[in-house]
Amino acid sequence: MSLPFPTGRSDRVAISDLIRELFTKISDLISTQVELTKTEIKVESRKLVVAAAYGVAALIIGSVFVLFMGVSILLALTQAVGVVWASVITTAIFLALAGLATGLMIAELRKKSSQIDVE
Repeated sequence: MSLPFPTGRSDRVAISDLIRELFTKISDLISTQVELTKTEIKVESRKLVVAAAYGVAALIIGSVFVLFMGVSILLALTQAVGVVWASVITTAIFLALAGLATGLMIAELRKKSSQIDVE
Protein backbone atom coordinates (compact mmCIF):
# COMPACT_ATOMS: atom_id res chain seq x y z
CA MET A 1 0.00 0.00 0.00
CA SER A 2 1.27 3.46 -0.79
CA LEU A 3 0.10 7.00 -0.14
CA PRO A 4 0.23 10.00 -2.44
CA PHE A 5 1.85 13.18 -1.10
CA PRO A 6 -0.62 16.05 -0.68
CA THR A 7 1.95 18.47 -2.13
CA GLY A 8 0.98 17.50 -5.61
CA ARG A 9 3.97 15.25 -6.17
CA SER A 10 3.24 12.10 -8.06
CA ASP A 11 5.72 10.05 -5.98
CA ARG A 12 4.16 7.39 -3.85
CA VAL A 13 5.70 6.26 -0.54
CA ALA A 14 5.03 2.99 1.18
CA ILE A 15 3.58 3.10 4.69
CA SER A 16 6.44 0.89 5.88
CA ASP A 17 8.92 3.54 4.68
CA LEU A 18 6.99 6.23 6.55
CA ILE A 19 6.92 4.13 9.74
CA ARG A 20 10.64 3.39 9.39
CA GLU A 21 11.36 7.11 8.95
CA LEU A 22 9.12 7.92 11.94
CA PHE A 23 11.00 5.48 14.17
CA THR A 24 14.33 6.84 12.91
CA LYS A 25 13.25 10.38 13.78
CA ILE A 26 12.01 9.27 17.21
CA SER A 27 15.30 7.47 17.83
CA ASP A 28 17.24 10.61 16.82
CA LEU A 29 15.07 12.72 19.12
CA ILE A 30 15.63 10.38 22.07
CA SER A 31 19.39 10.32 21.43
CA THR A 32 19.47 14.11 21.28
CA GLN A 33 17.51 14.37 24.53
CA VAL A 34 19.87 11.94 26.27
CA GLU A 35 22.91 13.90 25.11
CA LEU A 36 21.30 17.16 26.23
CA THR A 37 20.57 15.66 29.64
CA LYS A 38 24.17 14.45 29.99
CA THR A 39 25.44 17.92 29.11
CA GLU A 40 23.09 19.58 31.61
CA ILE A 41 24.23 17.17 34.33
CA LYS A 42 27.88 18.00 33.62
CA VAL A 43 27.22 21.74 33.77
CA GLU A 44 25.12 21.51 36.94
CA SER A 45 27.65 19.25 38.66
CA ARG A 46 30.43 21.73 37.90
CA LYS A 47 28.31 24.53 39.33
CA LEU A 48 27.65 22.39 42.40
CA VAL A 49 31.39 21.76 42.93
CA VAL A 50 32.17 25.47 42.68
CA ALA A 51 29.30 26.32 45.04
CA ALA A 52 30.51 23.67 47.50
CA ALA A 53 34.02 25.13 47.42
CA TYR A 54 32.65 28.60 48.14
CA GLY A 55 30.48 27.12 50.89
CA VAL A 56 33.50 25.49 52.56
CA ALA A 57 35.42 28.77 52.34
CA ALA A 58 32.47 30.62 53.88
CA LEU A 59 32.24 28.03 56.65
CA ILE A 60 35.93 28.40 57.50
CA ILE A 61 35.78 32.21 57.44
CA GLY A 62 32.58 32.17 59.49
CA SER A 63 34.17 29.87 62.06
CA VAL A 64 37.15 32.19 62.43
CA PHE A 65 34.75 35.12 62.80
CA VAL A 66 32.80 33.34 65.54
CA LEU A 67 36.03 32.45 67.33
CA PHE A 68 37.27 36.05 67.30
CA MET A 69 33.83 37.38 68.20
CA GLY A 70 33.81 35.09 71.25
CA VAL A 71 37.25 36.26 72.31
CA SER A 72 36.23 39.91 71.79
CA ILE A 73 33.07 39.51 73.86
CA LEU A 74 35.05 37.73 76.56
CA LEU A 75 37.69 40.47 76.68
CA ALA A 76 35.06 43.23 76.70
CA LEU A 77 33.11 41.59 79.51
CA THR A 78 36.29 40.95 81.48
CA GLN A 79 36.59 44.73 81.87
CA ALA A 80 33.17 44.92 83.53
CA VAL A 81 32.99 41.62 85.46
CA GLY A 82 35.46 38.90 86.39
CA VAL A 83 36.93 36.40 83.94
CA VAL A 84 34.67 33.60 85.14
CA TRP A 85 31.48 35.63 84.72
CA ALA A 86 32.66 36.91 81.35
CA SER A 87 33.17 33.31 80.22
CA VAL A 88 29.73 32.30 81.48
CA ILE A 89 28.03 35.25 79.75
CA THR A 90 29.90 34.61 76.48
CA THR A 91 28.94 30.94 76.61
CA ALA A 92 25.30 31.89 77.26
CA ILE A 93 25.30 34.24 74.27
CA PHE A 94 26.62 31.52 71.97
CA LEU A 95 24.24 28.95 73.44
CA ALA A 96 21.30 31.30 72.77
CA LEU A 97 22.46 31.84 69.17
CA ALA A 98 22.84 28.07 68.67
CA GLY A 99 19.36 27.52 70.12
CA LEU A 100 17.90 30.14 67.79
CA ALA A 101 19.58 28.52 64.78
CA THR A 102 18.34 25.09 65.86
CA GLY A 103 14.80 26.39 66.29
CA LEU A 104 14.86 27.96 62.83
CA MET A 105 16.18 24.71 61.36
CA ILE A 106 13.42 22.66 62.98
CA ALA A 107 10.79 25.15 61.80
CA GLU A 108 12.14 24.91 58.27
CA LEU A 109 12.09 21.11 58.36
CA ARG A 110 8.50 21.08 59.58
CA LYS A 111 7.27 23.26 56.73
CA LYS A 112 4.88 21.50 54.45
CA SER A 113 6.30 20.75 51.04
CA SER A 114 3.33 22.47 49.39
CA GLN A 115 4.60 25.79 50.77
CA ILE A 116 7.98 25.43 49.07
CA ASP A 117 8.35 26.90 45.59
CA VAL A 118 9.89 24.51 43.10
CA GLU A 119 10.99 25.70 39.68
